[in-house]
Amino acid sequence: HGYPPPPPPPGLPGGGILGGPPSHHHHPYPQLPPSDQRRMLLAMPQDPESLSDRQCFVRSEFVEVFAASKKDVAARHSKGAQKLVLGQVGIRCMHCCHLRPKDRAERAVCYPSSISRIYQTVADMQRFHFEQCREIPDETRRLYKSLKTTRPRGVGSPQAYWIQSAKLLNLVDSDEGIRFRTNDNNIKGEEQENQNQDMEVSHHNRCNHGNDERR
Repeated sequence: HGYPPPPPPPGLPGGGILGGPPSHHHHPYPQLPPSDQRRMLLAMPQDPESLSDRQCFVRSEFVEVFAASKKDVAARHSKGAQKLVLGQVGIRCMHCCHLRPKDRAERAVCYPSSISRIYQTVADMQRFHFEQCREIPDETRRLYKSLKTTRPRGVGSPQAYWIQSAKLLNLVDSDEGIRFRTNDNNIKGEEQENQNQDMEVSHHNRCNHGNDERR
């Protein structure tokens, strides 16, 4: 590949928390800043093994993941857009996020409904935002356009990789869009998974019992 993998930033397994304190241990739930300060890159060290050079560059140099603050919620609702809740995870252009919402190009900030939508959300930003954003440095734009769009051979679908890497970044689906994983919502997920396993075991036992009766 022409573009080297980005170094693993501090904090989380992949993008880490921008501006957050480095993590010195491997606790599954690292100490996170307040929700309105949570920012991280999508980039992970293993990206080049599954993604094209251009997608790797987008994940490390163009977009960041963040949790909606009170200010984000207020700005969103004042425009009459889709409902947004405090702490809901969004994807935004890191180059123009310092501008007022009205001064940004189209699709500068998006809130995917689930982690399975992150891949398409970023693809839409590539199509509709990056070409129009005036805050992206010319050299960054030139490098972006020069990078290959072909992926390594023999790997699975890129969307599946985006979903798996989002989970490794402690992003989880909820009734209110994507959230950063906490002990509370992780417990709910584990309870649901345990219930599903109990149902599978129960179904398996019923099937075996029926087979025994027929013998």
